[in-house]
Amino acid sequence: MLQAIRDRVTGVVAFFILGLLAVPFLFFGLESYVRGVPQDAVAQVGDAEISMSEFQTEFARYRAQLRIQQGENYNELATNQPQVRREFLDSMIDQRLLEQHARSMGLNVSPGTLLEVIQGIEAFQVDGVFSPGMYQQRLQMNGQSPAQFERELMADLLLRELPAAVSSSGFVTDADLDRFLEIQLQQRTVGLVPIDSAPFRDPEVVTDERIEAFYNDNTDQFLRPEEITLEYVELNTQAMADRIELDETEVRQRYEAVQNRYMTPEQRRAAHILIEQNAERDAIAAQALAQSIRDRIEQGEAFAELAAELSEDPGSSGQGGDLGFIEPNIMPAAFEERLYAMQVGEVSEPIQTEFGWHIIRLDEVVPPRGQTFEEARSEIEAIMQEEQADDLYVELQERMIDLIYADPTGLEAVASDLGLELQTSDSFSRFNAPGILGDPQVLEAAFSDLVLVDRETSEPIEIERNQAVVIRVTDHQPATPRSLDDVSQEIRDRLAREDAREAARALGQSLIDQVNSADTTLSELAEARELEFSERTITRRDFDLGSQVLNAIFALPDPGQSPAMHLVERGGGWTLVRLDQVEAGNPDEADDAQLQSARLQLSMGRSAQEVQGLLEWLRENTDITVIEERIL
Repeated sequence: MLQAIRDRVTGVVAFFILGLLAVPFLFFGLESYVRGVPQDAVAQVGDAEISMSEFQTEFARYRAQLRIQQGENYNELATNQPQVRREFLDSMIDQRLLEQHARSMGLNVSPGTLLEVIQGIEAFQVDGVFSPGMYQQRLQMNGQSPAQFERELMADLLLRELPAAVSSSGFVTDADLDRFLEIQLQQRTVGLVPIDSAPFRDPEVVTDERIEAFYNDNTDQFLRPEEITLEYVELNTQAMADRIELDETEVRQRYEAVQNRYMTPEQRRAAHILIEQNAERDAIAAQALAQSIRDRIEQGEAFAELAAELSEDPGSSGQGGDLGFIEPNIMPAAFEERLYAMQVGEVSEPIQTEFGWHIIRLDEVVPPRGQTFEEARSEIEAIMQEEQADDLYVELQERMIDLIYADPTGLEAVASDLGLELQTSDSFSRFNAPGILGDPQVLEAAFSDLVLVDRETSEPIEIERNQAVVIRVTDHQPATPRSLDDVSQEIRDRLAREDAREAARALGQSLIDQVNSADTTLSELAEARELEFSERTITRRDFDLGSQVLNAIFALPDPGQSPAMHLVERGGGWTLVRLDQVEAGNPDEADDAQLQSARLQLSMGRSAQEVQGLLEWLRENTDITVIEERIL
């Protein structure tokens, strides 16, 4: 089992654990929290539902991430198959199950931690500094209140705590660690004979008859892909935005209308001591404890020392309770109401919120400040230009659709009427489409029956925001077999490589048979064949052998008392391996870095197993309903 853990924690298991620990917002941005009111459900998970709009938004974001990661290898059609959509919904169900379980365990996120995460989100920053105005603006633009956003962010933060909470009862014993290190630090004594296939490669011995026979049996491997030529018109008002001229009076009026958006609200630096109420301490007991701490402060004890000793907010207790600068609509209402009624240096009586009882100290007040018109001008102009580009795009796209329906057989009228350039492509296939014509949606439309067979103009295909293209096929060359003459040399080289590889393998096997049946050694046979022979003791860090050979050697069974010989593949041929001895690693020789790494790998592997086991248990014990037809 330990070997399996070692092999797996560096791959899928490690990725799974890191995925659970990650805050989705930090990877995907604001959109992952901005959702509309659910209109229907694709799944019911216990008492919670996953709405159709939520599923579609999350799935679209997932596909956008894949498109960025995979680049030219991204397959639009493959990523939208029913199986892929169903698997993604399962991952959302798992997340919902873990979130519900985290809450049932009493896991919570402190106000200080929540505030720290929000202030660190780049989307809410201006010049690298958190901006309350930008925070409000971003949420308003997406129809979400701060309270709603913070609830959803807090739910995601809970998932960071869950793996540790679930696996807190598990631990790595010294015996486990020793056994793992025995495998990790294992040494193997080997004799090696590399056998390259290149010396056996001779294309001239491949006969024309073999080439012709291979061609006839594998004609489908030598097709010239179908190619098309397109005419197209691109509409891109986003590129026009910075050329749109604005009226000075309208820009100034916009500034005056939204001037409050460019105000930095009053900031108050505060510290607090948090006393939670929980199963062991009810609200009355928590309030009494908070009041006793307040009395000690009144009697002269240092606020920071009491915060470090007694505050139950791990995010601020280490800093003497310091919460940094706080702006309106960040903290719970009761906390904020009391904070904004205090004077600098004042310490409040205990204040109750959903997190417990707070003793607040106000340390500093920074008055509000606003941007002048000239300071805000560039941002306002950019917004107005973008808005006009949006309006222009809608207007031109609607006109484009009308023109296409009026004459679906050509694009001259579209280009002339809209003042756009009618462009013509060179001939291309699915695999070498140039520029925007290589967009998966464009390729899908170009090779569809409507455009390719019926030769009609496509509908506008949206590439990005405010960018669309309409296409029409003007020429089509079907896929055709390449001639034998065209592929003859390609086949000759391919068969020569296969023959050489087989000859190298046969030589390796012959050497093994000779050593096993005659009174001779591998080194003597290698010398007679003018092959390189070496003996060495290797570890898992001997990467000079190449990962393919190294992994194969450490996968070979222990030969016991008698050396065993094996042929293992490598990039340029084969390697004959004589495995002489397997020696377990000595845990006492492990350095601190190796010990720490081994313990972490074991811990991560077991944590992954426990979280996976928890998910299986939650699925078995939670009512889950999936409406299959709504995810297709």
